[in-house]
Amino acid sequence: MFQQEFKYKKFFWSIVLLLGAVIVLVPTLVIATKRAKDSPDRTAPAVTTRNADDYQSNSDYYQSLKNVHDFSQLDNLRLDRLSSPRFHPINGKSVIYLRRQYHMPDLRGSTTTLHWLDLETNNNIQLTRPIWGIHDRQFFWIDNDTILFLSNRASSGLTQIFQLMLPVDLLKATTTFIEPIQITNYSLNIDNLLVNRQASRLAFSCQVYPNLTIEETFTQKTTEKNSGRTVYQFDKLFIRHWDEYMIGPRHHPFLVSVERQANRIFKFSSEPIDVLFNVDSDSPTRPFGDAKTQWSFSATGNSFAYTRQYDETSAVAWSTNMDIYTIDLSKSGQTSVCITCDNLATDTDPSYSPTDDNVLVYRSQSKQGYESDQFKIKLYNGSNSRITLLDDWDRSIQVVTWSFDGQSLFLELGEEARHVIYHLFNLFTSQSLTRLISNGTSHEINVHPMNSRMFIFTHQSFIEPINIYLYSSDGLMRSITDHNQALLAKVNMSPMAETFSFSGAQGDEVWGWHMPPSNGTDKRAPLAFLIHGGPQSSWYDAWSYRWNFQSFSSQGYAVIAINFHGSDSYGQNFTDSIIGEYGSLPFEDLQLGLSYALKKFSYIDPNRAVALGASYGGYMIYWIAGHPEMSLRFKTLISHNGVFDTRAMGYSTEELWFTEHDVGGYTPWSNPDAYELYNPVHHVANWTQPMLIILGAHD
Repeated sequence: MFQQEFKYKKFFWSIVLLLGAVIVLVPTLVIATKRAKDSPDRTAPAVTTRNADDYQSNSDYYQSLKNVHDFSQLDNLRLDRLSSPRFHPINGKSVIYLRRQYHMPDLRGSTTTLHWLDLETNNNIQLTRPIWGIHDRQFFWIDNDTILFLSNRASSGLTQIFQLMLPVDLLKATTTFIEPIQITNYSLNIDNLLVNRQASRLAFSCQVYPNLTIEETFTQKTTEKNSGRTVYQFDKLFIRHWDEYMIGPRHHPFLVSVERQANRIFKFSSEPIDVLFNVDSDSPTRPFGDAKTQWSFSATGNSFAYTRQYDETSAVAWSTNMDIYTIDLSKSGQTSVCITCDNLATDTDPSYSPTDDNVLVYRSQSKQGYESDQFKIKLYNGSNSRITLLDDWDRSIQVVTWSFDGQSLFLELGEEARHVIYHLFNLFTSQSLTRLISNGTSHEINVHPMNSRMFIFTHQSFIEPINIYLYSSDGLMRSITDHNQALLAKVNMSPMAETFSFSGAQGDEVWGWHMPPSNGTDKRAPLAFLIHGGPQSSWYDAWSYRWNFQSFSSQGYAVIAINFHGSDSYGQNFTDSIIGEYGSLPFEDLQLGLSYALKKFSYIDPNRAVALGASYGGYMIYWIAGHPEMSLRFKTLISHNGVFDTRAMGYSTEELWFTEHDVGGYTPWSNPDAYELYNPVHHVANWTQPMLIILGAHD
């Protein structure tokens, strides 16, 4: 699946090599990278051993540097990464968020900690102790002084549930880090956590064998590990999904009641119930599902909704069908009820109204076997009645967030290569829609508990790494974090990125990005011509820790990146246009876009250009290499994890729905010509330009 490249693949060091090779004429070179193999029983992860006094923030490190230097990929990886901002659940006067930091300056270790920020004074406190290899995540601010979260701080090294107790006067009382209290002590990692509003129930997930308990699964894994077994027998698909072999354990959600003890520490007050016991399926779904999006407790906490896929048979390899199930927790012995089984495409991300147990919204697709189909919002009212919201709107919704009064929704979606935010007012009456944020990339909305028109969120762009922002009810937005300020002050970067459009294939308007070199446009500059993966993706106005435009521009390159036919965020018809056209419409767009850019940005030296792409972009590099009318315009080509033989991919890939849909709905044997029509392997005789090939052993 081409979209692997744009979801969680780590090839940072390959980019470092890439930057040094883009203009040099070298013979074709293959670099293969391989990650360390996960332990078969997913026990404790390796923890970097370092002394307690080894901690240094990137601010301290960069403040110690005397000179400003050109931004590099090493600087990029040293940036703090901020996520998951949450208001104080009662008064909204402060915020807690996650901060991931890297060991300075060698990057040999990272840690994720909880941070507290006072919105009135801007005082910032690191709540949990930074320890290399330790990561706090998925936290829930329960009340004034209580936080529940996941962390691998347990002595076993496994991820468990922890509780943090905040002092009454946090600023005065906190002179050192707050030591969290471990709540669970299972023999397996806890991978996901969700707590209801009343803190009376929670859901968590472990990877268990479908018919075994947590401890029975641990015993079975231990037995298998000690047996030295290295051979597995598979009798159904998936055998492998992305970079993971399906050897038995599944992500299962467990529901449990919780209560405070006299010392205010939480404990389980019932036995956890495996919602999917004896079902060979995952929830959250693999490989990218999580509890935040795919699970939901109702307003009273008496109902639970979850998304599941149908992994029980080999049909999963041809199906994008996911369904939403609900379970009534107010009565014992209740079974899950499917509320979307009449739709054979994807239904996912249930979210209950914060005020009404009978109402939930979710995202839904209508085309079977098409993962890039438009996502629409469905509203379910508990009586098996569903309403499609904004049914005539040609936008694909990515995330839906309720206002606290339950009367409106905040929508995150891609629009013309930006991740924007809309507000859908008067949900149950006139439904008024307003765009609130138009530029950059905005995610992770958390709405103020007392003001439904105020929220915090993460924001980034090509010229700004991720920060946490506050959006006020007066329509203003401001950054409330500055962890990377010292680093950014010591590097030279390009101050701008701009869009341009041209007449592309079929005469359609096609858009692209231009970023000039950080040292200006006064002299001729080489070109980095970037080709995105997906292919149903886009070059979004977003910071990247991988294919970062600044990593090229700071080395003196101009950057041109085209969002060709098949890219998302320009309407569903434009996205769909690539079906059966992998080597035609996008290829023509890239040719026309390159010509237009060289004419419009005359400082770019056409004789010093390199084309580089990953995943589908890597496929396109191979396609370009075989077509001299395009390949000879570049001094060198770079392909990262690209598909070289489309017929071979059709026979070897695991998500069969993907290749079969994108060639027009055919298998490799029912219509071989559909796979050969745009197959780069047939044009190798035309290869003339040197090429750097980067391969990931798990891709």
